Amino acid sequence: MRVGGVILLLVAGLWIVWSGLPTFPEVVTWASAQQRGFQTDMAQAVRAIQAGEAGSWVALLAAAGAYGIVHAAGPGHGKYLIGGMGFGSAVSARRMLTLAVASSLAQAIWAIALVYGGFWMFRMSAARMTSLAEDWLAPASYLAIGAIGAILAIRGAGLLWRRVRPRPRNLWRGVGEDPSCCAHHTVTPARVAALTSHRDAVALVTSIALRPCTGAIFLLVIAWQLEIRLAGACAVIAMGLGTALLTSAVAVSSVSLRGLTLLSSGQLGVAALVLPVVQILAGAAILSISCGLLVRALA
Repeated sequence: MRVGGVILLLVAGLWIVWSGLPTFPEVVTWASAQQRGFQTDMAQAVRAIQAGEAGSWVALLAAAGAYGIVHAAGPGHGKYLIGGMGFGSAVSARRMLTLAVASSLAQAIWAIALVYGGFWMFRMSAARMTSLAEDWLAPASYLAIGAIGAILAIRGAGLLWRRVRPRPRNLWRGVGEDPSCCAHHTVTPARVAALTSHRDAVALVTSIALRPCTGAIFLLVIAWQLEIRLAGACAVIAMGLGTALLTSAVAVSSVSLRGLTLLSSGQLGVAALVLPVVQILAGAAILSISCGLLVRALA
């Protein structure tokens, strides 16, 4: 009965995921409008810095940080992966916070390297640089995010199978019961985590950072043309910190939701089966969202 209930939960969850997740169009519309307003504020602040007006640096950094927050709340793609991984993996809240901040700052640094490097080394035009980000880097980022979601779902499916499959009786009782016998060959969860945690973290950060924010490119292009490049770089870092603020909140919320889910399942006696189901659902959700973003990027 327990296994049947988990299977029904899995089927229902997958149906919800694949039938389409809510996109909260009101939030996206509001965030897009706010982004346009903050873009105007940033452009005005950049020109004020060039003119040497007092307080212009503060105005630029504040507008850039606010832009980062509303971008993360609206079209920003990092929150989906951070939230899905926080809910569907065994990663701690502290580690998810670190990954949220690292991915946001890496995205900002990559935007600076792309724009300033493109202007300085390759003499790229602003239009060509934007086309590179939108036509090539965005689809690559969405593919990488989808791959992470697929891996998470596959891991969950494997873990679920190991926990529900019938176990054969041990006919050779007593053989190999010495705990010291071949102990170094045992694959424990701790060893698996040690082998994959850093690799997974790098993959997560890279998949988010690969697609630079369009607003960051817009700001850096203006800063380069007006020859106030340090101000542009600092503003993009502030933008990354603003993005990190919201994605960090998503990270903590997703880990807390996972904890409540496991606590409730423990009271029902199905805790051992709920974690792999959660991994499958989170991975499927990440994969579904990334596919939707990829289709829109290629349309």
